[in-house]
Amino acid sequence: MQLVAPVGLIAGSNPRAGSRANGLWETLMRLVSRPGLPVRSAFCCGTKLYRRSQAFTLIELLVVIAIIGLLMSLLLPAIQRAREAANRARCGNNLRQTGLAMHMHHDTAGAFPTVNRLYNGQATRNSAFTLILPYLELDSVARRYDPNRTPTDATDADGDGYSNLTLGQMRLPIFVCPTMMPPPVPQAMPGWSSYAVCIGDHRNAFYAPGATLPGGHTNPPYDNGVIVREAHHSTPLCQTGVAIAQISDGTSNTILAGEMGYQLRDYYFRPPSPYAGLRRGGNTQWVWGYASYSFGSTGIPFNSVEPGSGCYSLTERLSAFRSDHAGGANFLFADNSVRFLRNALDPAVYRALGRDGGEVVPAVD
Repeated sequence: MQLVAPVGLIAGSNPRAGSRANGLWETLMRLVSRPGLPVRSAFCCGTKLYRRSQAFTLIELLVVIAIIGLLMSLLLPAIQRAREAANRARCGNNLRQTGLAMHMHHDTAGAFPTVNRLYNGQATRNSAFTLILPYLELDSVARRYDPNRTPTDATDADGDGYSNLTLGQMRLPIFVCPTMMPPPVPQAMPGWSSYAVCIGDHRNAFYAPGATLPGGHTNPPYDNGVIVREAHHSTPLCQTGVAIAQISDGTSNTILAGEMGYQLRDYYFRPPSPYAGLRRGGNTQWVWGYASYSFGSTGIPFNSVEPGSGCYSLTERLSAFRSDHAGGANFLFADNSVRFLRNALDPAVYRALGRDGGEVVPAVD
């Protein structure tokens, strides 16, 4: 087949230019259609021939791979940062929705929800989150979960196969931060979650108010946070829900809830657990009204996850807030604002944010 170049488009009416363009066109087409074939260039003199290689050389291939690797190394961190920013925003939105539900509970009951609510004088072991289910667009769960029964209650009142026991083992997305790593042994922590309410500035939230702790420390004489316990385990505490009017520091200066997960490096399952010897990392589950499960405190710095952090004990660090976000953690304040607090925050300021103590709190980012 004879190849004809679009001479008119290249050279107009110049015959010599058209002839040279025709030769160039023919040369290019021969190179494309039959790679490796010797051709005579239309722009060279004499009889010297040029041959086009049939493939990339090894050096060329290595150069291309190196360039691709360089581009990927530049792009991946940016992609990861964008993904983390989106996850942090989603985490903040989860907390904001939780805060809105708590304010709706306040509007209905006249106070914020409590932990380990008493019913007929008996501790129910339920978290504050179980009391706000009706306000979280979780009607299918809220209609079936009975906060007057314990989380282990297997009573199926309407015969539909659901009980407190089965519902409490469900993982609800509203209570899960997308950045948080799942528990090291997920099957041992059904219904795992990422958030906990704040009961005050207790050094160790596992202990009752006013308790003397190992090392000579003491907890405050009462739960001085926005959320309080009605009972410590089975012992009533004579504490009731807190109303907004009682928050003397102001709702914008008092933490309502924060992040908590499975970040501890030195917390392991112990006998007789079938998972004895495996890393546990934490306890956070939305249904249980226990320290490190659904509530914590600001008595020690957040993100104290490493063994020996600040000479704090394991249980003290278990009841501290912590996060998988780099550099800090999201906190929900009583005015329903969500702020990302940095690890470098002054511990004294952080403690003051967790309690309603009437002090002046400096502004935080």
